Amino acid sequence: MSWLSRLINAFRTEPLSNDLDDEAQYHIEQTTAELIRSGLLPEEAATRARQLFGRRLQLRESSRDAKLIPWMESLVQDARFCVRILLKERTVTAAAVLSLSLAVGACTAAFSLIDALMLRPLPVPEPRALVGISFQRKSAFPGAAPRDDSFSYPFLENAREVAGDRAELFGMTVWGPLQSAVFEDGTPEPAPAPEKVRIQWISGNGLAVLGVRPMLGRLLVEADDRPDEKLSVAVISYGFWMRRFGGSPSVLGRTFTRNDTRFQIVGVTQKDFSGVEPGYLNDVWVPLMAYGSARSLRNPGNERFAIGGRLKAGVGPEQLRQTLQAAFTNFRKEHAGELLRPGTSPEQIAAYVGTRLNVNSAAQGHQTFLRWQFERPLWILAAVIGLVLLIACSNVANLLVARAAARGREMAMRAALGGGRKRLLQQVLIESCLLAVASSVIGLGFASWIAPSIVGLMSTAGDPTYLDVHPDGRVFVFLAFVSLLTTLLFGIAPALRASASKPLDALKGGAGRQSARIGLLRPVLAAQVAFSFVVLFVAGLLLTSFYRLTSVDLGFSQKNVLLFEMDLAGPLGAAGSGVGAEKARAVQVELLDRLRHFPGVQGAATSWFALMGGAMTPVLGPPIRFAGRGVERTHPHFLTVSPGFFATMQIPMLSGRDFSDPDSQPAVPTAVIVNQSFVREFFPDKEAVGQRFQRMIDDDGNFGDLEIVGVVHDAKYNNLREPDAPAVYQPVRGVGSAVEVRTAENPLPIAPALRKLIQQVDPSLHVVRITSQSTHTGETILQERMLALLGGFFGLIAVVLSAVGLYGVLSYSMVQRTKEIGIRMALGAPLLHVVRTVTGDVAVAIALGVSAGLAGGFASSRFVASILFDVKPSDFGSVALPLSCLLLACGLAAIRPALRATLVDPMTALRHE
Repeated sequence: MSWLSRLINAFRTEPLSNDLDDEAQYHIEQTTAELIRSGLLPEEAATRARQLFGRRLQLRESSRDAKLIPWMESLVQDARFCVRILLKERTVTAAAVLSLSLAVGACTAAFSLIDALMLRPLPVPEPRALVGISFQRKSAFPGAAPRDDSFSYPFLENAREVAGDRAELFGMTVWGPLQSAVFEDGTPEPAPAPEKVRIQWISGNGLAVLGVRPMLGRLLVEADDRPDEKLSVAVISYGFWMRRFGGSPSVLGRTFTRNDTRFQIVGVTQKDFSGVEPGYLNDVWVPLMAYGSARSLRNPGNERFAIGGRLKAGVGPEQLRQTLQAAFTNFRKEHAGELLRPGTSPEQIAAYVGTRLNVNSAAQGHQTFLRWQFERPLWILAAVIGLVLLIACSNVANLLVARAAARGREMAMRAALGGGRKRLLQQVLIESCLLAVASSVIGLGFASWIAPSIVGLMSTAGDPTYLDVHPDGRVFVFLAFVSLLTTLLFGIAPALRASASKPLDALKGGAGRQSARIGLLRPVLAAQVAFSFVVLFVAGLLLTSFYRLTSVDLGFSQKNVLLFEMDLAGPLGAAGSGVGAEKARAVQVELLDRLRHFPGVQGAATSWFALMGGAMTPVLGPPIRFAGRGVERTHPHFLTVSPGFFATMQIPMLSGRDFSDPDSQPAVPTAVIVNQSFVREFFPDKEAVGQRFQRMIDDDGNFGDLEIVGVVHDAKYNNLREPDAPAVYQPVRGVGSAVEVRTAENPLPIAPALRKLIQQVDPSLHVVRITSQSTHTGETILQERMLALLGGFFGLIAVVLSAVGLYGVLSYSMVQRTKEIGIRMALGAPLLHVVRTVTGDVAVAIALGVSAGLAGGFASSRFVASILFDVKPSDFGSVALPLSCLLLACGLAAIRPALRATLVDPMTALRHE
């Protein structure tokens, strides 16, 4: 009989038994007929035929074994029996499935996020052959990132030539913000408004080296890399094609403009390719040579490009590294005089030239800012969720152990009827497996809901995060692994407890249970309490850190401040010069005047960048020097603002004056305003107003004169964590990328009218985003907010699960010891002694769990230390808060079982089985 037929028969046992009975009856009838023909009487022939056939039941069982797989049949039988048991005890089943599905779903969601951001390979052929080039920063450059991947175009050309026989290399821009582009629709009026798109400049051979295929048209080719072209080509992504153009084939040949360069769309990439930067949805690829002028590209100090590539067959990363290292060292040695500042020491020059080059795997894409920002928070979140899973498993284990004890007589009876320990163990494990499978199915639905919600916590309105967290094959494999793991974690203890039942227990009935203790439940309960304390401890640290971070004094008022993000691609930007600068200043004056006279507006200003721009905002810190002194080691922050900026942002003016319109003229010296930290650093013993200093104004080392006309209060520049640092405010000579408007009340209702007013001042002023200053500030603490919210949520889940688990254990202990309690009460034991009898073992387990959890909490705090702000794990509140929450939950869970114990009737208890 085939293996498949035997497997199918394992699921149709009743029809198989009927078939075997019919077959046996047929053989007996045929033998009886033959015996009758030989001369025997019918009754004698029938008896003789049955004797010749043998033991019918034994033969049927042996025939069944030949027609099916016995172990498979036993699994099917036990599964059917377990389904009936689980349906019969619906309350216990629902509690187990609910707690497990929540934990399993959270684990699956965490894996989906980590996989999408850090683990999933790019959807291209042979992604393991992809590499990226980086180098290590040396200590000679304090404060710099330890790893950098920014190279100049001249070195890119050199590297491509050197690595020709080992790898195909290409250059690209990375970590870029959204860009403004105007897509032409063929109609002159009205003029199309700029749109924010994510553009990546890439070498002509880049997409082909990656292995990307065109869905429509063609990809970029090396011939497209032509500098100073007024009309270049572009390739768009499939997703952008569908969103912006509705999937129309007529997109080929359409044009758009960025700055002064027009691009013609020549192709659409494959459907599943959204770029090489996980977390960002790339819209457009354009040739690398269109990034700037040929002169700027040839500048060896213009290090703005990442280098990627694909190894050729038989070549390893180390072989390529050795080849490129020599080229990198020679390149830096040749250009050290151009790239290093005058006065650099020989040691610093040697460190710069001898920098080690690295060749890293790029199978999972390029290291993005989003991955750098959320890599540690996601692993922390995964660890917390893993602990919640352990809590849920221990909770269900307690529940099943208690139920196994209640079913002890049933298991003993099965053992007495010949059921071996292996079969009893199998039955309980199958029951646990069914619970795990049901929890996984529900958990998958929960994960499908929570994973996109977490992605939303990682996004900003102006720069959304894109992560594909839909369930795929990798998620299903992980879910199967989690199901198996949970089955073992919470199924082993009750399986061992149930399989240890002895046949003699079935004859004893309920005898001997009057003094039963929690036994096997004690270590499980202690582990549950320990895990819960660790989760609460970490969650408390994250919540406290977030609270203190949001309570930081900004140095300005963000209430009722509206920010308009402007497109600076036109001639009205703050960096304008010549005739354009004069027009930009005039437009700025008119714009701010009209905004300040708008009903409900209390103040208006413009700045090069808005305060609290976060890590993606450039920090301008050119060297400065004072008369008679060399270049200062401290480089202050520089921010360009308009008159009225400090009044609009409510930054107190401590001395001197605000900027006026004449300050925006190109006069020498230029008026500047400094903050308190600048005064403390450079003028601790004298008045700062009226003092002069110089700042470097170009890459050639030239300095320009500045005069301090005012001092203002310290204000946060980029993020909430930064300490107060010296800052210099200089007058803007145009319209900055941010326009700040303060209103008397909620500004959002008048935002559309203000936007229309801005565009009426000059048609070339384009508002690309409107947001409040409070929202803008909140976007700098996305990872802290995500960890605080999710940490608090899972901390609450952990304490609830612990309370439910403790309640179950106490209820089980109380039921098991009912007869003992009755005897004690009949002998006159006080109620407090009765309560201690029920809760004593549990209290010991809780104490052990808290001790272990405290040690685990301090150990785990090292992994979150870099994210914490103004809070230490050793602080009294850091320990007292989670301990109080846990003990309170335990106390509430113990109230009802303890009261039930004190209300036991001694006469009823003595009759208890």
